[in-house]
Amino acid sequence: MRTETLQRGTRFSVILLLCAAALLSAFGQAASASALTVRVLDVGQGDSIFVVFPDGGTMLVDAGTAEAGPRVVETLRSLDAEKIDILVATHPHSDHIGGMLAVLDAFPVGKVWDSGYVHGTRTQQLFLQAVLDRKIRFGRPKAGFSEEFQGVLIEVLAPVKLIYGTDADVNNNSIVLRLSFGEVSFLLAADMETEQRRTVRRFPETTVLKVAHHGSHNGTDARFLAMLRPKAAIISCGAENPYGHPHREAVALLEEAGVDLFTTIGGDVVVETDGIEFTVRKVLESEKSGQEKVRFYIGNRSSRVFHTSACDGLPSERNRVYFKSAEEAVKAGYRPCGRCVQ
Repeated sequence: MRTETLQRGTRFSVILLLCAAALLSAFGQAASASALTVRVLDVGQGDSIFVVFPDGGTMLVDAGTAEAGPRVVETLRSLDAEKIDILVATHPHSDHIGGMLAVLDAFPVGKVWDSGYVHGTRTQQLFLQAVLDRKIRFGRPKAGFSEEFQGVLIEVLAPVKLIYGTDADVNNNSIVLRLSFGEVSFLLAADMETEQRRTVRRFPETTVLKVAHHGSHNGTDARFLAMLRPKAAIISCGAENPYGHPHREAVALLEEAGVDLFTTIGGDVVVETDGIEFTVRKVLESEKSGQEKVRFYIGNRSSRVFHTSACDGLPSERNRVYFKSAEEAVKAGYRPCGRCVQ
């Protein structure tokens, strides 16, 4: 009897352990699935931020220059993105919306948020026409607007009002977003300058700051940082850019505030959080896996020829269509370029 009792007890203990292991595994998967990831892409001198929400939804804030557009598409595909739920054009400068045509060609988009500022450039006209042609939901959210999406609160802090008569009206009418997930928050400051900062009565404390205007001296000041009290900050800029970004004045202010500072020079900056803690890591180009260096193909709508992204005979942005594979391009009726497609 004693032996039988021990064996039953042992079997019961094993069952308990297996159940506990299953619960822990399920909890781990749930914790992984409930993470928020904000990835500031290395697009050279420009801005592009890819957000993956806890339930897999996505938001892309800006898309860099036209030249950076294919790189944005390639990065998103390497991260298994199949659609973009929210596409945000913070303001109509070409280093923020130039890559939008490539993105719109490559992914279905749920809705577009635009600053509403009319710049009148060819780049802006092509972007707005592409949105119209695809019948994508379109809005111009202002300060006070908010939306909860997959457990994350998205708030628009600016624009508060139309600003004109400054040295940089386009920058000073940017969409400024705040994302809050549990105890962790992000401020995506676009290219906001001094005049636009003054229109916001108070900025709430924020965990991670995407520094305004590529680290320009007019994108950051001591009062602004005192309100935010960020723990980490990310500057999106290109190496040896003609503007001298990031400016030493902005860097000095961030360092004096004790902020951990990162730049996108040489690689993406990735922030992940479970709503309680957060981690920041930099993905250097040299460290990217083969999966992240996914090849894609660009078709010419007029000639019906498709190319690799590195080909020197690529069509204009408006005349491009993107394919995940050569097989997909061929099925769509395109033939390979004789120079770049092996």
